[in-house]
Amino acid sequence: MGQETEEKYLKNIRSYASKHYQNQPLSIWHRLPISRRSSVFILLFMGQLGELRVLLTKRSSKLRNFPGHISLPGGKADTGLESEWQVARREMEEEIGISINNEFLLKNYGFEIEHLNILPSYLSRTFSSVRPCIGFMKFTDADAINKQNIINLNPGESSSVFSCPLRDFLYPLIKDEPLESLERNSYKVKWGGIPWDLRTYTFLQSNDREVPWLKKIVDLSASEIESDEDQLELEEQLSGDDVKEVTSESIGSNIKTRQRKSTSKPKTKRVKKDLSSWGRLGSRRHEVTNEKIYDVWGLTANILHDLATIAYISEGDGSSIKREIGEEELIYSIFEHGKQMRVKQRSEEETKLIQAESLQEPFGFNDILPRTEFNRLKNLYKL
Repeated sequence: MGQETEEKYLKNIRSYASKHYQNQPLSIWHRLPISRRSSVFILLFMGQLGELRVLLTKRSSKLRNFPGHISLPGGKADTGLESEWQVARREMEEEIGISINNEFLLKNYGFEIEHLNILPSYLSRTFSSVRPCIGFMKFTDADAINKQNIINLNPGESSSVFSCPLRDFLYPLIKDEPLESLERNSYKVKWGGIPWDLRTYTFLQSNDREVPWLKKIVDLSASEIESDEDQLELEEQLSGDDVKEVTSESIGSNIKTRQRKSTSKPKTKRVKKDLSSWGRLGSRRHEVTNEKIYDVWGLTANILHDLATIAYISEGDGSSIKREIGEEELIYSIFEHGKQMRVKQRSEEETKLIQAESLQEPFGFNDILPRTEFNRLKNLYKL
């Protein structure tokens, strides 16, 4: 990459104009009950080769929702007065210890976090509205961050933290050779009859390109009640009658395998906590090389794919992007026409939609929305 860095692409993120439901000035996020409002923080920084990197965490297996998944720091609003930024910064501090106070970060670690932009709302599988807040680490002293620990993992929230290049999430829109991703897959599926993208991106856990201040963070996964052996792939969830198109790429043949010395120490048998009901686990071993890998998939993968599209493909306000970013219109329709997501407790209809794939009798968004509205959404998200 030479002297050139990817910092120039931040201007596209700054200038991107989020499109909210029905062209409203504010997101649907603000109309929902407090318990349905969530924010995540996308923390970007420059890597050692001048590439834009994004910080990710592995959720503790002890968590009730999405245990063991790779995610962005974030969580739910505590009060109706909290903005998306306040929720995301507070949750990031609680999970991995990065202070919400920029003055404190600048004084003690030589950097501050610039707030770049907020993306439209995304719909989580648990029927929350998720707004991604994007920030950039601006260093005044690039060496200071390597001398102290800015990351302090909360074992009840996060078990590990790592980073990967934002550019690798452009796939399948751009099929250039990835910087670090081992395998990248994209599936066209349906959820309740609405077109949905299911993407996965895997990365080596042992990564020579990782920045020094993240390499020294101790992985807490070993202390959790979860075996890292034979973790369920759940590939059957990625196939079926509703799969229309599959795009995949693998550079697994280029992975360097490592010799492992045999040991006479007996293996300690762990009680394996069944996390399979939430889908693919964020940490497992590569089926060919046996290397430990991180698996970024689901909502996190979709958000990062959209952000990469905005950063590297869009120009100006992002109006050149033809497909829909986020699910503002879907959330609005669920709220306005479907009369859902209006109270803290999940409704019977929401529960059916969450469990739609396992129900004997099919249930979809067409069961809660007017036909014309359901068809409008199908056409909107089919790209």
